[in-house]
Amino acid sequence: MKTRQITGFFAGLLSGGIVGAAVIILLAPRSGSETRQALIDKVNDIIDAGREAVAARRQELRGQYEAAIQIPLAPAEQESA
Repeated sequence: MKTRQITGFFAGLLSGGIVGAAVIILLAPRSGSETRQALIDKVNDIIDAGREAVAARRQELRGQYEAAIQIPLAPAEQESA
């Protein structure tokens, strides 16, 4: 019975996805090429924002690293190093 419930769930999920995709395609306010271009533009914006965030974080970490290596070690720490 449990296998039957799982199979029914996935069948409903698949059919719901197909119906939802059909409704979206039929009610889309733009043509396919316009929608694809808008999607490409949005993905490129997200990628650019990610690259900027990585560059900013890298610069921040580099500053922290450079500040950390400026700190002198205590005599006990120097012996173990």
